Amino acid sequence: MAALEEASAWARESVLVSARHRPLSRRIVEWLFSRWFMHDRFQLATDEDWGRRANFRVAVAHHERPEAWKLLEEWTRQAAPAGMDLDVFRELPLDALARLLREAPEHHQSAARLLMLPLPELIAHFGQSQLLRRIERVARDESVAQKVSYSIKPGPRAICRALDLLVEWPEARPALRALLCDFSLAEGVRCELLDRLFVQDRAMVLRWALVAVRYPDNALLVRFVLECAAKQPEPGDRPLFLAALRGEDDEARATALEGLFALGESGAGWCDRLISLVHSSHERVRLCAAACLVREGMREWLPLLREKVLEVPESAMRLVAIHWLGRVDAEGSRPVLRQLLAEAPTGARGYYHPGADEAAWALSRLGTTEDLSVLLAATLRGTCSPRTDRELEYHLARQEGRPTPEVPPPLSQQSSRRLLGL
Repeated sequence: MAALEEASAWARESVLVSARHRPLSRRIVEWLFSRWFMHDRFQLATDEDWGRRANFRVAVAHHERPEAWKLLEEWTRQAAPAGMDLDVFRELPLDALARLLREAPEHHQSAARLLMLPLPELIAHFGQSQLLRRIERVARDESVAQKVSYSIKPGPRAICRALDLLVEWPEARPALRALLCDFSLAEGVRCELLDRLFVQDRAMVLRWALVAVRYPDNALLVRFVLECAAKQPEPGDRPLFLAALRGEDDEARATALEGLFALGESGAGWCDRLISLVHSSHERVRLCAAACLVREGMREWLPLLREKVLEVPESAMRLVAIHWLGRVDAEGSRPVLRQLLAEAPTGARGYYHPGADEAAWALSRLGTTEDLSVLLAATLRGTCSPRTDRELEYHLARQEGRPTPEVPPPLSQQSSRRLLGL
């Protein structure tokens, strides 16, 4: 608080806005809001353009407070004749925004055009058929923007809301299915649709992928669905994993192996398939197959993983090998994992040593006091990313017998959007 007292009003505004998404002491948040309400907002208002936006951001972030809501109503009425950028309201819940814009009906048209109103109000404004056309037009405009070179054409501002509506609105499902099957639509747009739909209707995405896997042009999108499923696989995902395993896409095969491993696939046929895959020319497939064989008791394939771990740190497959070693042989490879953390250089400017997080995840599950010491030392040196705080919490909770949620392996948390460069 002493440091914030000495900071500028702009700095305090930034911290106050971020308090909505970052854990801050309630006492500090209350003090910051009171300071802004009594003093800082007047100082910010001296900058007519940026200062007004800054004040709007604070009021939107804390709109549940009566004082902030009254200011929003007042400022919206005042700004209506002079024009107002509705982007400052994007963090506001749609029902709250609709209630606020009733005080400034001049902006209702703009909010509807940006799809920034609740679905019933959008239907009342456009009509169902016109709204569907509007949503589809926004999706296709975004597709054009993604395809043209050098970002010549900016994407439509309403794209996120349009994609949400395609997934959430039952009447939009026919249009959604048509867009997913349209090869002329940019892969990035189809990927975003699949990402949202996977949360809303996982079964539909799996059905789509089982058909899409037959068409080579869908390869990247099928990989995306496979990665989404492999992060937290369910029994219903098994047919898709098996279909990918029968296919010719090696990246899809490797991801399918991860998913089947997590589902506990076993049996003689499974082992026979793994024996053939462990001789694949694709390195990631080999490593995944070797890890699956080790879990099946064929420990003669363990050196394949350990040798890769000892390679140069910049090797991408080294990270995959560390990931699997921590899952199938953490106990036996404890010295190697500890050495990885001990020798990893200190991170700087958001960069963390490849493999350090994977080693920390494995050690946090072994649970000895010595493992905890290694984790603490690596954390203090900045070797691991901030996610290691969760590993320490998990480790301590296990020691104390407290229930705590499992922390997924780091490799399974990597965003699948990297496949499409998003």
